[in-house]
Amino acid sequence: MDSWFFGKRIGIIVFIGWWLMFGTIHALVVAHFFQVAYSIAFVEAAITATLYALLSLGLWFWVRLSNIETSKITTLITNHLGAAIVSIGGILSLVNFLLSRIFSGNQQYVEFINTSIPFRVIVGLLVYLLIVLVFYLITYIQNYREQVLREAELQSLIKDAELNWLKLQLNPHFLFNSLNSISSLTTTDPQKAQEMVIRLSELLRYSLKQSPNSRVTLDNELDNCIKYLEIEKIRFGTRLKYSIDADPECLSLQVPSMIIQPLFENAIKHSVAISPEESVVKAEAIKKTSGVEIRISNTLHAQSSMPGSTGVGLANIRRRLSLIYGTSKLLKIDKSNNTFTAILTLPEETL
Repeated sequence: MDSWFFGKRIGIIVFIGWWLMFGTIHALVVAHFFQVAYSIAFVEAAITATLYALLSLGLWFWVRLSNIETSKITTLITNHLGAAIVSIGGILSLVNFLLSRIFSGNQQYVEFINTSIPFRVIVGLLVYLLIVLVFYLITYIQNYREQVLREAELQSLIKDAELNWLKLQLNPHFLFNSLNSISSLTTTDPQKAQEMVIRLSELLRYSLKQSPNSRVTLDNELDNCIKYLEIEKIRFGTRLKYSIDADPECLSLQVPSMIIQPLFENAIKHSVAISPEESVVKAEAIKKTSGVEIRISNTLHAQSSMPGSTGVGLANIRRRLSLIYGTSKLLKIDKSNNTFTAILTLPEETL
């Protein structure tokens, strides 16, 4: 636990400034209202302020070590009341002793010291109360800030864990199908099986390299999608045709890793994967003022039953968008003219 006084320069400056101000006010009050010479008043103020400053250091560590949230209020009040009586009594006794020795030749001032004890006791108790209240307030603020930071770190860990879970959830289905295809090709077409293994390893290497919240250029993300599509093309042959068209000026934009490939996976799952007919998957990346719009469309066949917003893949993408950008409305669906289109709008992020 950091010390407010010794851990931060600003704390030391505030501490010294506070007690200089206290000593100055003390001297002016004694000199003006009790007709004490300014030279004597400032000596008295210096001694008194120094002793109270030392007391405040002890109180600071006491307050920092105590836990106001678990301690009973009555116990705290009793402890501080006892400490106030002892400490104020000790300070005033020491002040009176020192001043009586320093100004022993000034009998009038010595008498003033003795007669003003009740006033000094009241002031001392008020100063003690003010010190304790300020220190508890500072401690509360520091504890609150630490709690906010801890909660923010915890939320970040939870967010990263959920992003990772969502990212991993998109891969097993594709991996399962790819391995099945490789298994079949090993007997019918070993050359294609080898090619598929190489492409699959490249795709998985790219996936494993990216952290859940990492960003890559759109160019890299589309290149990874091409690897995925080439794997599926080996699997489905001439039944799958695809095209990707991207505005050159948007290729350097930063996008979340593995955010586009699931859209291709969704398009293939609900078109060529369930129909013996030829299916066309098209992708466009269009530069917009605020970012990039990515449109991925696929042919709708009579057998197709596109789930729209209820699909697991699309739902996971929406959840990822919500975690990354704070909104899930960046993904929209359009189904018309025997074509299903997923429209992904991503804010502009550059290196």
